[in-house]
Amino acid sequence: MTIWGIGAYLTSIPPEDVVRFFLDNGVAVIGHDLSKHPRLKELRKEIRPGDLIFIKSRHDYSKPLRIKGIGIVTDADWSLKYGYEDKEGIKVYWVKDLSGDDYVDISAPNKYGSTHTLYQETDPAVIENILNSLYKEKCKEKTL
Repeated sequence: MTIWGIGAYLTSIPPEDVVRFFLDNGVAVIGHDLSKHPRLKELRKEIRPGDLIFIKSRHDYSKPLRIKGIGIVTDADWSLKYGYEDKEGIKVYWVKDLSGDDYVDISAPNKYGSTHTLYQETDPAVIENILNSLYKEKCKEKTL
């Protein structure tokens, strides 16, 4: 199982927060034009059914990693039927809704990935805190 972080803030005009859309519709979408972001196009091919995915927010490394939802990928075949407007998406069973004031903030290392639209999380302490937040309303951070 791989653990993925995905952003849910579209930089369209006007900018749009689509966290609620993700959670209500059981999907996850990359809002960027993939022809301009080939790295994202390749990275999304690595997502498989059964992978854990979390909705995250982190715009700069001085801020904590904010978790807004945690789910399991059920269909990793990117298509418009799971999409938003003209963007393809995947099917996700959202296990935990942490949107609104229920979000979880996690201190995360300042390394490549967590400020990007889609990335694979590999830090053991961050992974443990994400998993802990599945069964706790608000989890206390645990460092390894």
